Formats: sequence, C-alpha cells, structure tokens
Amino acid sequence: MNQWLIASNNAFKTQDLIDCLRIAGLQAVPYTTVVPKLIFPAETTTGYCENALLKARFLAAFTDQGVIADDSGLEVAALADQLGVTTKRDLQANRQLSPNQAILAALAGETDRQALMMSTLVAIVPNQAPFIATGQVGGTITEASRGDQSSGFDRIFQPTGLTQTLAELPDYQRLPMTHRGRAAADLVAQLKGADVL
Repeated sequence: MNQWLIASNNAFKTQDLIDCLRIAGLQAVPYTTVVPKLIFPAETTTGYCENALLKARFLAAFTDQGVIADDSGLEVAALADQLGVTTKRDLQANRQLSPNQAILAALAGETDRQALMMSTLVAIVPNQAPFIATGQVGGTITEASRGDQSSGFDRIFQPTGLTQTLAELPDYQRLPMTHRGRAAADLVAQLKGADVL
C-alpha cells in the first residue's frame, strides 16, 4: 500500500493524522480525494476501538485501498463521568462555550487537573484482519489557553515534564509526542512487521 485513506470528515483530525503518519513513515490522504463525501455511521459509547473499527470498515466497503480511522478523546481525572469516548458529543452539548472554554469552566477552582489524551487507530487492508494501534499522552489541563502552533485541546494540554502546552511546541516536537503521533508510530511498526508496508 503506497497511499492510505483517512476515514474522517473532520478536517483538523484528518490533517493531524496525515502529519503524524507522515512522520512515522506512511503516506495518507483525505478519503474524499478518491471517494465522494460519505455520511459515517453514528459512533457508539462503547469504546475508542469500536468507534474506529466502525468508521474503518464503513469506508473500506467503498474502496480497495487501505483505510485508517481514528477515535480519540480527552480523559480528565476530575471529570471522570464526562468526556473520554464521548468527548466530542459531551462538548457539543454546550453550544454557549467552545470546547476548551467548557473544559476550563468545568475545572474552575479544581486542583486536580490531570488528564490523558487517548487515540486508537484502526487500519484495514483487503483480505487481512484489522490492525489496531493505540497511543496516549499524559499531562495537565492548564488554567488558560496558550499557544498558536496548533489548535483544539493542544492549547490547554501541558504534557508531563514540560512547561509548554502542545500548542506552544513546533510540529516536529509536538507531533511525535501526541496521542495520535504515538498511535501512528505503533501502527506503522505493526504494518511493517506484517510486510504491508
């Protein structure tokens, strides 16, 4: 497989994953470069792997190229009953605030700001079992948004051991340490080990 398709209609996620996979040694493009825009099935609340499998299998039915899907989320210790696999849906429920504003508001006055960014990638190639890779990065939620090198949660997430948020780091430093960057490295290693790449 020389070129893989990303199974997502989220432009930010697609580009972030393409960049992470490129660093890991794999070329990928938005699926819409070869397939008309699709409406993916609704995600479950079961787990990251199930959601990524659902998206990957759905797109694989429309192409014979290799496909890669991601499901990811933010897990915050103080908000244990929220976010995680339903991160996007939980934050979309509050349309008065941006996702980052909603998280910062929910943590106002909270001393435990520990968090994990999680990613599961599923790759499907014809006539093989799915490849499943995971990645995570631990850190804390900052008290204010910082950085313009990236967007989304990267602006409020400070990895353990660093004084900068992910969005304050240049791509060459940020991407390999992110949840998707680590999952991408895991996935590419598996694909190489199976002689798919």
